Amino acid sequence: MESPSGASQPTTVLTPRPLLRNLALGVLVIGIALTPAVWAAGGPQRLLSTVGVALVMVVLPLWAVWWTHGRTIVVHPDRVVLRRGEREVRTFAFDDLIEIRPGVDGSAGAATPEFWNKSVTLLGRTSDGKRRGLKVSAQTVESIDPLLLALAPAVARRPDLLPHDVHRTLFEEYVHDLGPGRGTQRG
Repeated sequence: MESPSGASQPTTVLTPRPLLRNLALGVLVIGIALTPAVWAAGGPQRLLSTVGVALVMVVLPLWAVWWTHGRTIVVHPDRVVLRRGEREVRTFAFDDLIEIRPGVDGSAGAATPEFWNKSVTLLGRTSDGKRRGLKVSAQTVESIDPLLLALAPAVARRPDLLPHDVHRTLFEEYVHDLGPGRGTQRG
């Protein structure tokens, strides 16, 4: 599979989509108001109810905001780098990948207006031999097309990265859709 443009692609920072952060902030605001109300309502399970609401509607959204803050995915011609701020957290060199799993995520309404959204999961190993993965989805970034362009030559060299027929078919479809004006993702 040749890249549609036939040339190597430059380094690209995938534009983050603020969907998860905004949802988490909305739940956090409701949770901050709801937690004291649950405590004030009392009842035999006052402590348990209050802790449950606080965990689900305050702590979990705070973690989601932290997780999305400063998280950037950078696509290079030979690797994908996950950064937090300026620090590189994880690097997935295409030559070291074990498997690539293209997928489909459902739409999240106005934040992802397409009926279905492309996603790609990269699986590799750390220097310690631990299996690691990175899912890049149109729910978290504006477009995965730069990643698909960068992966196409790696898949052409190593077709074993797509061991399942469904993944090969989906990847070929995604790369084929990258022609001028035919992609389903906003760029």
